[in-house]
Amino acid sequence: MKQRLTPAAFLTVVAVLVLSACSATSSSKDTGSTGGSTGGTSDEAKTALAAAYKGATGTVPTEAVAPKAGVNLWVVSCGEQIPSCATPTAAAVEAGKAVGWTTKVCDGQLNPGGWGNCIRQAVSAKAGVVIPVGIDCAAVQAPMAEAKKAGVLVVGGGGADCDVTGGAKTMASERLQLPGVSIEDYWKLNGKLQADWLIGKTDGKAKVFLVNFADPIWGPWITEGFKAELATCKGCSIVSSLDIANNDFVDHSAAQKFSSGLLKAAGANAVSLAVGGWMPAGFDQAIRSSGKSNLVVSTGFGDASSMDLIRSAPYTLGTVGYASPWGGYGSVDTAIRLLAGKQPVAEGDGFQMVDKTHNLPASGDYDPGVDYKAEYKKLWGVS
Repeated sequence: MKQRLTPAAFLTVVAVLVLSACSATSSSKDTGSTGGSTGGTSDEAKTALAAAYKGATGTVPTEAVAPKAGVNLWVVSCGEQIPSCATPTAAAVEAGKAVGWTTKVCDGQLNPGGWGNCIRQAVSAKAGVVIPVGIDCAAVQAPMAEAKKAGVLVVGGGGADCDVTGGAKTMASERLQLPGVSIEDYWKLNGKLQADWLIGKTDGKAKVFLVNFADPIWGPWITEGFKAELATCKGCSIVSSLDIANNDFVDHSAAQKFSSGLLKAAGANAVSLAVGGWMPAGFDQAIRSSGKSNLVVSTGFGDASSMDLIRSAPYTLGTVGYASPWGGYGSVDTAIRLLAGKQPVAEGDGFQMVDKTHNLPASGDYDPGVDYKAEYKKLWGVS
């Protein structure tokens, strides 16, 4: 089982968002080499890799809660063609069915208009709970406000509420992921772990082509966390940047934009992508065709396809290992608690860097070392 952090220990991890990676300490039980095109040899590289491999993973809640009967659950997928949307969507549906709820998936098709239409359809269908997966309130504020006015419980599926600094909220609750950590710092940690891994794998000499996910609020947060951590490495820099948006996948231009940007990124020996689910959508092929065989590539949101690529890619690849089904279950747990008149709690879904030598399962998807599905069902009193 992977190490799971207590609230106090995790707050220490979050603090390093603004500190040098040299302050990190290793708790990894892996003993293999660091791998990569240059190998991590300096103290800076070793401590950065230790922080990346350790990551931060919490625990499933411990307070039992009885699910309300007869709930109509709608799960709005950010886009079923992207695994990082489809996988947690399927998990939320699975969790809803486990507690006896009626469930419905609406595919938002990577389009804010589609997301809003789905939420409005849910309101018309008398949904009791709506979980928008990977969708920030800012993109669909009016439909969410309409749902709230209609008495529909909107529970975050990884996206941020419209006002994260205070004031009236539109969602009944965001999904709280790690103890004492805001959703902003959670996503910044995602970027930080990628930066630590690249620092380690290039022995403190990362020259990065950085791809920012421009649409959601959390995309730029990942980029901010990445930049802040990379700045602690004196020999590292960002040589070129590119913004990618959901519409680039809708009109099928994303892979070409990435390929062109990579070819123009003179001197780049590393690439950072916000979403691992982009790789099968032409990004992996663009890297293979670039002629840059020594690239070290990091991605966020590692899913089963990311794990397969790590095993087979001819370049050095690492991804933020994240059990996205855990997040789907966590959103349903949040809804169950709110419907029972209880406060939401941290659901524990965290992440850590995975590569060929560390945290990679023998087969299949990333394994956080927690049987979270069984633990949730026990909490809910279902089999």
